[in-house]
Amino acid sequence: MGQVRRDSIINTAITYTGIGLGYLNKGLLFPLLLSPAQVGLANVIMLMVSFFGQFSTLGTGMIVMRFIPFMKNKEDGKNALLTFSMLIATGGVVCTSALLILFHEPILELLSDRSPLLADYTFWVIPLGIVSTYFSILEHYLRAVGKTIVSVFIQDFVLRLSVLISLLAFYSGTLDFETFIVIFFLLQMIPGFVLFVLVIIQDQFLIKRSLRVIRKKLKRLMLQYGFFVYFNSFGRNIILMLDATMVTALAGLEAAGVFTTMVFLSNALFVPYVSLIRISSPHVPRLWKSKDTVELNTLYNKVSAIGFFVTFSLFAIAWFGIDFLLSFLPTDYAQGKYVFLFLMLGRMFDALGGINGDILLTSKKYKIEVVLTIPLIMITFLLNLYLIPVYGAVGAAIGTSFVYLTYNIMRLVANYYFFKLQPVDSKLLKVISLGIAMFVLTYLLTSWIQNQLITALVGGACVISLFVLPVIVGKLLPDEVTGFFKVFKGKVNG
Repeated sequence: MGQVRRDSIINTAITYTGIGLGYLNKGLLFPLLLSPAQVGLANVIMLMVSFFGQFSTLGTGMIVMRFIPFMKNKEDGKNALLTFSMLIATGGVVCTSALLILFHEPILELLSDRSPLLADYTFWVIPLGIVSTYFSILEHYLRAVGKTIVSVFIQDFVLRLSVLISLLAFYSGTLDFETFIVIFFLLQMIPGFVLFVLVIIQDQFLIKRSLRVIRKKLKRLMLQYGFFVYFNSFGRNIILMLDATMVTALAGLEAAGVFTTMVFLSNALFVPYVSLIRISSPHVPRLWKSKDTVELNTLYNKVSAIGFFVTFSLFAIAWFGIDFLLSFLPTDYAQGKYVFLFLMLGRMFDALGGINGDILLTSKKYKIEVVLTIPLIMITFLLNLYLIPVYGAVGAAIGTSFVYLTYNIMRLVANYYFFKLQPVDSKLLKVISLGIAMFVLTYLLTSWIQNQLITALVGGACVISLFVLPVIVGKLLPDEVTGFFKVFKGKVNG
């Protein structure tokens, strides 16, 4: 867990530098410089690209993560596994591209009424989706071999800095919107190309190396595993994609612009958890291989405790300052307050779940993930179909929160039933109880304050003094976290 902590801190530091740029880009400049429809265009296209990438990988990212610990000849095995995965994904890219070309006209007809601007740019989905597919595989591979820093740096810092420069050029009048959006899409290809060059330079991807390194029996196991993981990933991404797509179709691109902007803000607060998962998840298949369920349950508990603590702390600080934050944006974004609330509730359910998905997906019971995912697709669709026409973007956020809650409860039950693994202990329950008490007290204290800036400052002070500090001083978190604060304090005092 020490390596997990160190790498997670580095990842978080890099990512939060990027988050500052990202907030400046999508949290302020996008809403201020672009219309809600234009914001919706950029965000929805990228969601479609993400869906393309997940659909095309055919589960190869998780194949890499799951089977690298079982490569007997480490170097040749890793290279062969990466090559094998890339070849499979190439077939997925061809099939997905063919389907999009085949159904291009019906898609345009569906979008042309409420979102005509989106229909004009859908052709970008295929080239961007191809790059996204290979980036996903390479990113999973680098995570599996313990090299996460570069992908985080390129994706979260370099890309966002480049987008900021293009936004400033648009603001100065150097670029019109059509040129800006083309540059914006082209910039999204940078991470994929950089990772591809990186693995070639490091001699990690050599087509000439024989795939015979991977035994036929192991190949069959990989393909079987990839098949089920693929359908699970496909289902999960349908769930994620349905929100923005149905908001666009049922409420228009303007509402989608508000919704996706709040998705970005909620994602920004989720960065520490994502960084922790990036570092922790490669340890899960190794622990399964060694059959060390005691250490696996310890990791499970630590990830859930740290993830929830950080996510809830950031949410609470942001919530009491949300009115002040939204005051800088156009009035169209006022409804985003409650979109943000329900999205973050869903994120906190996810943080509490910790690595429950990784545990299931890398275990012998990985097929259960598919069983859990399929009914949630229909639930998501029906909830959105009912809630979006009534509540707009807020309705989609309510549906998302409910699905996150349901999904994680089912995973928690499955992990406990089959493996007797669960992340909850007395300390975590105390953290949750203390957080709820703090939130209620802070709400009562700030509800009468009229000034938005003072509300934000008082709310933030209450979160730190009534929750963050008591949790740390009371040693309610894993030793790695309290140890980090002791080291940090020592460096400050020294």
